[in-house]
Amino acid sequence: MAEIEQPGDYFGPVKGYTGELEACFFLKPNARDEGVPPQARSVQHVCFPPHTYRECPDGSLEIQPSISNLVRGDETGQSDDGWHGYLDEGKTWRQV
Repeated sequence: MAEIEQPGDYFGPVKGYTGELEACFFLKPNARDEGVPPQARSVQHVCFPPHTYRECPDGSLEIQPSISNLVRGDETGQSDDGWHGYLDEGKTWRQV
């Protein structure tokens, strides 16, 4: 995971970090923005499943469905990290 240094960097899919599931680890695009919640500055991940990924012809990764701004199971919104969106082909992050 040494490749994860700057916002938008990601590593994966890999197996072995989250049990039997494959996962992708990343820093969201807002990870170094001023005033973001502390959890936004941390390396986060999604697992496959429930997410799915596609390895694109250009070597990038596309992740579906959207990457949440909340920690799984948070119904109060207290874990909101300020960024909800997609990782698209071309290593493009798209906020919704």
